[in-house]
Amino acid sequence: MKLFLNRFFILLKRSIRQPVNIAMLVILVGLAILYRQVPSSEKTLYLPVAILSEDTDPNMQKTVEDLCHANAIFHFYTVDSRETMYEDISSGKANAGYVIPAGFTSNAITSDTPTPIEVYTTQASMLPSLSRDEFFSHFYRHFALQIAKSRVQESPVYATDTLQKSMPAVLEELGKIYEEFQNGTEIFRVEDSSGGIYNDLTREEKVDIPVRKLAGLFILTAGLIGIATYLKDSEERLYLRLRGSERYVMRLLHIVSCILPMSVITWPVLWITEGGNGLVILGEVTLYSLVCVVYALLFSVILRSSAVYQKVLPILLTMAIILGGVLFDISSFDRAFKIVAMCLPTYYF
Repeated sequence: MKLFLNRFFILLKRSIRQPVNIAMLVILVGLAILYRQVPSSEKTLYLPVAILSEDTDPNMQKTVEDLCHANAIFHFYTVDSRETMYEDISSGKANAGYVIPAGFTSNAITSDTPTPIEVYTTQASMLPSLSRDEFFSHFYRHFALQIAKSRVQESPVYATDTLQKSMPAVLEELGKIYEEFQNGTEIFRVEDSSGGIYNDLTREEKVDIPVRKLAGLFILTAGLIGIATYLKDSEERLYLRLRGSERYVMRLLHIVSCILPMSVITWPVLWITEGGNGLVILGEVTLYSLVCVVYALLFSVILRSSAVYQKVLPILLTMAIILGGVLFDISSFDRAFKIVAMCLPTYYF
């Protein structure tokens, strides 16, 4: 046991001195420092919404004008034709589109056949229900009183002589109550503490660096390098006197001696860049490192020739880089590529 421990420490020193391992360790530490030094960037959620108004009612035109100047996260703007609106939505210029048909106002105020507003969205549209709420709030602000008066006058109860005589005064009083209620502070008391106009939904984010995926790639690469060193030493007959089980232990020592420094560095790096519970991150790194050890150990059993392994190693590393999520989003891949990616440990880290 003492002999294997001595060999393990020798292999550990040897792996730390390898230029490739040193480069990977320096890159991880450098990314952690860079992540801490680079200030957060403010990202704006810009949600333009196209409006085509075919209704000539003055109040509807006022509603559209208020929407276009609204102090909200949605940026409403008018278009001249349906073709322009379709083009804006399909190209992504507009998050959603609204078409106000001709006669909408008169039909909405009275009880005639309704001509609803047409809403156009795509699968990429963000918060479409909130833009409808924004639209409805402006419409309600301008038309709620008119709709209430119109529906009361159309009611059978209004047909009585007594009510017809008193109804004008009732409707006038209703208008005063509505105006006081709308402009009052019983429900909302608006306090402006921004000192300016806030038209965008913004959030602060750090630079998107795939540190976790890169660390996972480095740990796997270190394990594969451990196999290469073992095969090279084995072909040089350094372990000729070792029995079968002892050879497997030596393979394991080669792999662990290469993976261990990367795992030790990965834990604080991820803690710095991701935050959260350090023990949880330590458990994730430990579990992933064990998976990489088993993965590399299986390859050392299958590929026993250094010459064959050196031909296979570039293929494995290329697959890990492309399908490991470092350069590309795996979720956007086809099913066949996802199945191949799931065969790599980097997929799960």
